[in-house]
Amino acid sequence: MENADTVRWGVLGPGRIARDVVRDLQMTPNAVLEVVCSRSLDRAEAFAQEFGFRRAMEGEEALAADPDVDIVYIASPHPAHFESAKRMLLAGKPVVCEKPMTMDAAQARELIAISKQQNVFLMEAVWTRCLPVFQVVRKWLQEERVGPGKPRLVSSSFCVGLSKDPKDRWLNPELGGGGLLDLGVYPLTVSQLAMGGGAPVEIKVMADFAETGVDEMVSGLMRYEHGGVARFTCSMRTEFECPLEIGGEDGFIRVPSRFLDANEATLTVGNHSETVRAPRRGQGYVHELEEAMRCLRSGEIESPMISHADTLATMETMDRIRAQIGLKYPGEE
Repeated sequence: MENADTVRWGVLGPGRIARDVVRDLQMTPNAVLEVVCSRSLDRAEAFAQEFGFRRAMEGEEALAADPDVDIVYIASPHPAHFESAKRMLLAGKPVVCEKPMTMDAAQARELIAISKQQNVFLMEAVWTRCLPVFQVVRKWLQEERVGPGKPRLVSSSFCVGLSKDPKDRWLNPELGGGGLLDLGVYPLTVSQLAMGGGAPVEIKVMADFAETGVDEMVSGLMRYEHGGVARFTCSMRTEFECPLEIGGEDGFIRVPSRFLDANEATLTVGNHSETVRAPRRGQGYVHELEEAMRCLRSGEIESPMISHADTLATMETMDRIRAQIGLKYPGEE
C-alpha cells in the first residue's frame, strides 16, 4: 500500500544495467516499479512482466509526460543519456542517470544548468559514492585521521576481463564503448572524493586501444592543487585485484578488492590498524536509490554524495584524458 514516502520509478532502457538496478529497486523500501520504457514496446512488456512493473511503455515522450512517474532512471547506452535526460528535466521529471552522465563536460554542464533552471533533481548514478563503506572513508578523511590536510597519494583501479566480441557495447564506438567512460569513471570519482573535490591541475596518461578504436586500457597520474597525486588504471582486458589506497603523512586507508564492491575499510596509523565493516545491501545500488528518494522528498536538486560539481569535475577530467590519448567517438569533431 502506498504512503507519503512512496516514490514511483520509471526506468528508461531495459538493458543489462537496468536488470541489476531493478533487482535492487525491488528491495528498496517505498520504491514502486511504475513503468519501464523502451523504443520497442515488446521489449518493454517482456521486461515489465519479468520484474513486476505496473506498466510498459514505448517512447520517451510518453514517459516524460506521465503524471504517475515521480523519478526516472536512465539506463540506456552512454550516447543517449544527454538527450533523454534533457527531455525529462525540461518536462519536470527528476532524473538519476547512469554513469557517465554524458559523453563530455559540455553536455553535463548543460544538463546541470537545466536542472537548476527548472529546479528539478539530477544525479549521476555513481553508486559507489553512496556505499556505506565510503561514508566511513569520508568521515576518516574529514577527521584527518591519515594526517593533516588532504591526502598525499591515492591509488585505485578497475580492471576486468570483458567481452572480446567487437559487436558488444563494451567495444562499440557507436555506443560509447571503451574502458575510460565505463570503468575509469570509478577510480576517477573516488580519487576526486579522496582529494577533497575538484579536478586535477595536471594529468599524464597512456592508453592501449582495441581494433574497433575504443580504449581497452588507460593508466595515468593526476596531480592536484595541494600537491597530492592520484594514480589510476582502468582496463577491459585485465583481471586485477583493484583495491583502493589513500595515504597521508600519518597513515593510510585501504578498501580491499574490489573497492567498488567493498564491505569494509581499514585505517592504519603507525602500528595500529582499525577495520570497520559496513556491508552493502543488495548489489550496492540500493544506497544510491535511497539517496535519490531522500533528495526527492526533501526538495533537493542534487545529492551531496555525488554533487553536480563532482560530476562536472569528473567529466572535465575525462575530456582531458581523451584529448591526450586521441580518443574520439562518431560525430565528434
